[in-house]
Amino acid sequence: MSNRKTLPIGVVALLSVGAACAHPNFYPGTTILRTEETQKLVDTVDQYRTRLTERNVDGLLVMASEKYREDSGTPRSDDDYGYEGLRHVLKTRLSRVKSIWYEIEMRDIRIRGQEADVDVFLNGSFELAAQSGDRYRRVNDYHRFVLEKQGDRWKFLSGM
Repeated sequence: MSNRKTLPIGVVALLSVGAACAHPNFYPGTTILRTEETQKLVDTVDQYRTRLTERNVDGLLVMASEKYREDSGTPRSDDDYGYEGLRHVLKTRLSRVKSIWYEIEMRDIRIRGQEADVDVFLNGSFELAAQSGDRYRRVNDYHRFVLEKQGDRWKFLSGM
C-alpha cells in the first residue's frame, strides 16, 4: 500500500485549466510586459508628455536627473549639454511654442538594474512663433529615453 495522497480528478482538471490561463500580461499592442516597474516608467513618460504639452518647464526639470546629459544626436560636442543646459533649452524652445499636439507610443522598455531604456515613437505637431512668421513643425520619429531609478521614482538621464 502506498502512503501517497491523490487529488480528485475535478481538482486536477481545475488546476490545469487555471495554469493554462496564466499568461504574461502585456501592454496593448506591444511586447512590453506589464510589471510594477514598467508601469512606473510608462507613467513617467506620460507625465513628461503632459508637462511638455502644458509647456511646464519647472515640472519637466524636476523629472530630469541632475546627471542629465544630452548629445543632441550629433558627433559635435559644441551642442552637448547637461542639466543646466536642459533648463536653458526648455525655457528657450517652449517659450516659442504657440500650440502643441504630442503623442508618445511605447515600443519597448529594457530595465538594466537602476537604468532603463524606453523606446518610443513620437508623433506630434508644433506651432512656433518666429520673427518671419509662425511656423509649423511635425515630428514623426523613433526616439529613446534613458532613465535612472532614484528611490521609487524614475528620472530622465537623456532624451527630453
